[in-house]
Amino acid sequence: MNQPSPRQARRAILRLADAAGFDLAGVTGAEPLSRGAKRLKKWQDAGMSADMGYMQRPVELLSNPKKLQKTARSVVSLGVSYYPGDYPEVAEDSGLGKVARYAWGRDYHTVIKERLMELRRDLESELETKVRARAFTDAVPLLERSAAERSGLGFFGRNSCIISREVGSFFFIADLIIDLDVEPDRPGSGTCGKCSRCMDACPTGAIKAPGVVDARLCISYLTIENRGEIPVDLRARIGDRAFGCDICQEVCPYNKTKARMSRWPEFSAEAGAGPYLDLQEILALRTKKEFDRRFSGSAITRPGRAGLVRNCCVVAGNLRLEHLLPSLVECLVEDESSVVRGHAAWAVGEVGGAAALLALKTASGSETDPSVLEEVRAAIFRISG
Repeated sequence: MNQPSPRQARRAILRLADAAGFDLAGVTGAEPLSRGAKRLKKWQDAGMSADMGYMQRPVELLSNPKKLQKTARSVVSLGVSYYPGDYPEVAEDSGLGKVARYAWGRDYHTVIKERLMELRRDLESELETKVRARAFTDAVPLLERSAAERSGLGFFGRNSCIISREVGSFFFIADLIIDLDVEPDRPGSGTCGKCSRCMDACPTGAIKAPGVVDARLCISYLTIENRGEIPVDLRARIGDRAFGCDICQEVCPYNKTKARMSRWPEFSAEAGAGPYLDLQEILALRTKKEFDRRFSGSAITRPGRAGLVRNCCVVAGNLRLEHLLPSLVECLVEDESSVVRGHAAWAVGEVGGAAALLALKTASGSETDPSVLEEVRAAIFRISG
């Protein structure tokens, strides 16, 4: 069986990727991602990866596609827009918390991998040859954004996202590592010029330098990957964001003009959790079973039940909605997670008032966890002055 030429393989990949619904496609060789490796090492050494163990793996592993597939010859980087539009307007006292756009619909890991495997099968049929491939999206130890940049999908923006001149930055990156020689693309080019809107707009100041995000301060990390407490001095800055944050992308001029509505119905608001979470509903989730039933098939499962309830406690405290006080008190008194109880205490203190003070004083007499007791006492002090 004759092997296709690198140019034939390229043409087939680009045509089939477009037919499969991918908005962007590019190819690079399977050599180590040297530029990304240097950037990663500097970021790791600065301690900016927080407690994300998968980002603390050896640079040599994260930057080398052949560590994932020994027979790798090329990396096919693909982009698919998940942009579902703007947030619907809601009243300030609606009791809703925002969800980052990428999680409005179904879990992208499952949805995209299904299409990647179809793409591999179509490629085999088109080229009449067996293709060994590793297919993934945001699920293996590889610097996917660096691969996307070298494949020509876009350039690194100041917010560290890959920005495409065609679709902006609201897109998922997916990859096929294959054992075919494919004619590569030129690396992505472009700059943000003098624009610093993302750096100026970040509520927590997480973008420390162009392209450098300190995960310890990033709202997306704090509300999704973080399993512990959210630092007290950052809670108010989270505002009404219950899961993730899009601010650095929302203010980007490229997205103002280039963001393309997703063609994939799986990523629409109707397909999943949608743009907002009902805080009262989430605060009432007491078991993993209830949580899994509510969010099965959604990326919102990522922080776990306690993490999501914690987030909604913070949002409820920031919004200072009195009608949510009973739900917060229930979290404070009944939840099995000390993380939830601690953040509930903080939120009760933010809502304030006589009923809140009474609930906190009652909890101070029954709570045994030292970290929660500290939150309770601090909340009492804030109310009492």
